[in-house]
Amino acid sequence: VRLYYKQIFIMETVYKFLLGSHIFFGSISLIVFWLPAVFTKKGGEWHNRIGRLYVRLMWFVVISAGLLCVKNIFVGNLNSAIFLGFLTMITAHPIWHGTAILKHKKKQPESFIKMHMGFRASIILAALGLIGYGIYLHFQGEVHPLFFIFGILGASDLPAWIKEIKNPIKNVNWLTEHLSGMIISGIAAYTAFFAFGGRAMLGKILTGYWQILPWVLPTIIGIIAIKYQKNKYEKKKASNT
Repeated sequence: VRLYYKQIFIMETVYKFLLGSHIFFGSISLIVFWLPAVFTKKGGEWHNRIGRLYVRLMWFVVISAGLLCVKNIFVGNLNSAIFLGFLTMITAHPIWHGTAILKHKKKQPESFIKMHMGFRASIILAALGLIGYGIYLHFQGEVHPLFFIFGILGASDLPAWIKEIKNPIKNVNWLTEHLSGMIISGIAAYTAFFAFGGRAMLGKILTGYWQILPWVLPTIIGIIAIKYQKNKYEKKKASNT
């Protein structure tokens, strides 16, 4: 009996430490995100240093989130495990892609392209599974609109993925790909904050279906920011040619 309770105590201690450090480093990453994005010179020493710090913070957040998913499965909280697991996937890919592209600026090797396409395929499959699970829950009398919203967002990459399979893009613009990856990782970080950490703060203000707003607003802002940055650098590139 003592051994059983000792194991329970150790597991709870590890869980609290993991959750606390996940929240702590996640909160720091929300602040650090803006330093290389706005307040440092692109490509400069401080931009690179703070950028590497941000990436390390985000990888810790991703890994700890994955471990928390496993914990949720063991305690029977399957819905949270599935949804948090999907958020973990869509956060991990842009962090990896946004940093890995810096190593292959001139030409992306076959191994990089395969990894990138495999990552995207996994997210698309997971998104379709999320939609399917949302439909299953609907017939069980449970309504989870976020399963459909994020499932559709993830699955929306399917046409572009198929097109790229048929006509591979061998050399991409590393700068816009890097910016997109970092912005998307920031979207994921702020989405998790507003949806989980900010839920208690915003719960009194946003009621009913308005509670979905903190989940989708960072995505909308991020998409606009990505398009703006891409258009900006394409115009700059065109003017220099």
